[in-house]
Formats: sequence, C-alpha cells, structure tokens
Amino acid sequence: MAATDARTRRVWTAVVFLAVAAGGAALQARGALVPSFQTAFTVSESQLGLITPLGTIGFVGPVVIVGMLAGRLDIKRTLVVGLVLTSAGLVLIGLAPSFVALLAFVAVQSAALGIVRALDRPILSHLHPENRGRMFSLETMSWAVGATLGPFLVTWVLTVGEWRLTYYLLGLPYLVIAVLAWRSDFPDHVTSERSFSREDFRPLLSRPTILGMGLALILVGGIESTIFSWFPYYVTQFLPRSAANLALSIYLAAYVPGRLGFSFLADRASPPDVVLVAATALVALLGVLFGAGGLGRLPFFAVTFGIGFFVSGFFPLLLTWGVAVAPDYTGPVNAVAMVSTQVGFLIVPAAVGVLADVYSIGQAMLVLLGLAVCLVALLGGRRVTGLAGSGP
Repeated sequence: MAATDARTRRVWTAVVFLAVAAGGAALQARGALVPSFQTAFTVSESQLGLITPLGTIGFVGPVVIVGMLAGRLDIKRTLVVGLVLTSAGLVLIGLAPSFVALLAFVAVQSAALGIVRALDRPILSHLHPENRGRMFSLETMSWAVGATLGPFLVTWVLTVGEWRLTYYLLGLPYLVIAVLAWRSDFPDHVTSERSFSREDFRPLLSRPTILGMGLALILVGGIESTIFSWFPYYVTQFLPRSAANLALSIYLAAYVPGRLGFSFLADRASPPDVVLVAATALVALLGVLFGAGGLGRLPFFAVTFGIGFFVSGFFPLLLTWGVAVAPDYTGPVNAVAMVSTQVGFLIVPAAVGVLADVYSIGQAMLVLLGLAVCLVALLGGRRVTGLAGSGP
C-alpha cells in the first residue's frame, strides 16, 4: 500500500509539473511571436499590448472560481477537462483568421489554462505537506524549463514554416497529460482541501500576510509580464531578431537554476526576506541594463541572465509565505496569488505598449525599474506598515 501511495504521488506530481511546463512553453512562445503577429495582422504596438491583458481577463475568472471551489470539486475530472480545453484553445489560436479572432482565442485558451492552474498547487500542497515550499519552487522551475524551450520552438518553426505551426505543436502535450491524468488513480488525501465559502473570503484577505503577498505579487506580475511580452521586441531595437529570442531564452533559462536554488531556501529562511534581497539585486541589475548605454552582446546576455535568476524566486517564495498561514485553504490562497499576479499582467504590458507608442520602447521599459523599486520598498517596510504578521 505504501508503495502504491508513493507511486500515485509521483504520477500526480509529474502530471502537475508537465502541465506547468507546457504552460510555460505556450506563454513564452506567444511573447516570442509578437513580431510575427504584427507582421501577419498589420497592427500597432498599442494593439499588440492588448494580447497579454486579454489573456489575463480570460485567465482570472476560472482561477478565482475553481480555486475557491477546490474543496468541493472532483479535482481529477475538473483538471482533465481543463487540460483538454487548453489543447483546443491553442489549436484555435493557430487557426485565427484575424487579429480580433486571435485576441478572442487567446482569452479562451487562457480561461481553460486557468482551470488547470487553479488546481495544480492545491494538489501539490496536499501531496507534499512536509515540504510544500520546496515543491512550489520546483514546480515553477518546471515552468521555467518549458518557458525556456518556447522561444527556441518559435525560432525553429519560423525556419521551417509559418508561426501558426507553433500552436499546433503546443496543443499536443496537453492531450498526452490529460490521458495520463485520466488513467491514473487520484490520491485520497488530496481531497483534504477545506471547503471555502463566501463568508470566509473577507477574513482570509484581512490577514496581513495575505494582503502583503497580494500587493507584492501585483508588482511581480507587472515585472514578469513586461519582460515576457516586450523584452524580445525591445531587444530587436539593437540586436537581430534571432538574438532577441535568444535573449528571452537566456532570461528564462536563468529561472531553472534560480528556482532550484530558491527551492532550498523556501522552507529554511523567511520567504519575504529572501525576496527583499533578490529584489534589491534586481534593482541594481536593471540600473546597469538601462543606465550603462551600449552594453556589448555578452555583457548584455550576462545581465539578462542575472535578472532572470533573481526574478525567478519572487512568485514561489511569496506564495509560500501566504500558504504558510492558511495551509488548509491552499486553493483560495493560490487564487489570491494568481489573481494578484494577473492584475500586474492586465495593467502593465498594455501601459508599456501605450508608452512605447508615445515615446519609445526603450523609455517604456523603464517601468521595470520603477516596479522593482516599489517591491523593495514594500517588503523592506512591511514591519512598519503591518504587513509582516500572519494576522488573525
């Protein structure tokens, strides 16, 4: 029986990690394809800036609803439905006949993915209660592996065909993962997630730690979404297209060692203190990136790697901080974390697109530095503002 339980835990951990890796590949392929979208549909930078917010709008609803209801749902069946719908959504993006259709299909695919992402961390939290912080970091490391491969996939596809092939290929892994999940026994103890009601929501949000986590993750979402959405386009202003996609891959590749390293700190050190140190380092690196002027290619790639390394730890560590005060409500806490991050995704890339139209993409990217400074101020002053405690 113990061997069977161990095998079941390994299988479902693999299901979660593979689904998250596939999501990382799909998201970063979208960022690398922004120039292709502009060419294919003849749209402006402001219009391109709508892609990430529309995906965010589609994503948030299912994350909130499914996350809050995680204690009442048939988790296995709901997850499989989300995986299949995500696969279908990716294929539809590849078939989009117009930019308006592309935006609509991005929202549909994002909504399906929201179902999956609302359940992945509750599953991990109850599979690995003794080291959930480490598992959250390793899960996000699997996302980074997929995300690193996404731009490489785009580069390869563009050498053999048109951009639409990317989405047909990205849809396949989700079907495979759905079959694996459907054919596998579901561990009973994962159903220990407590039922969450509307009356529980206000007390949860009133906890200082949950509030601090949410505010910090809005800033983190803005930082990550700006890099994901605009970094390749920004780099094409001074490097060839192939080098721009390579720069994004280098940034994402840094997430792998970064999240592996932070996974060892997640359950051994204060998560917000670790994020504070990493955010301070990020401010310094962004200052070099934007202030040095004319960095050579190798120094530019080295700074890009460093930025990715430190940003990689933000989300899993901040989520660990929040879940630690309400482990029986992992689904709702995960929903708060995901929605907070998506607020940043919703607002900042669109704002950067508008600023790029009015000024330049180089000036618009300075938003990153402002967000990083705000993150340092928030975490550095959390004891003064009352965000350090766990609350009632």
